[in-house]
Amino acid sequence: MSLRNLLLTYLGLISLLAANVLLALWLPAWSDWALLGAAGQAALLLFGFMQLGQHSALVRFFALGAGFWLLLMFTLTLIDLLTRKAGF
Repeated sequence: MSLRNLLLTYLGLISLLAANVLLALWLPAWSDWALLGAAGQAALLLFGFMQLGQHSALVRFFALGAGFWLLLMFTLTLIDLLTRKAGF
């Protein structure tokens, strides 16, 4: 991987982070849109730093599987927190 691609990926991550922070500070009602910035950062990490697009289909399949399990764990944790009663 070239230094140019690494720097462009890094600058993209920093700009998305700055956009998320500014969105949270100046427009808190629109903070739900920060999830798009987080998804963009995840995509930059996967395809920029990890170079997932250049690997075989098997590697991409297992990366997708790991992402699925991570999403499942976060979803189940969030469901547990949102449906719990206040006294317990």
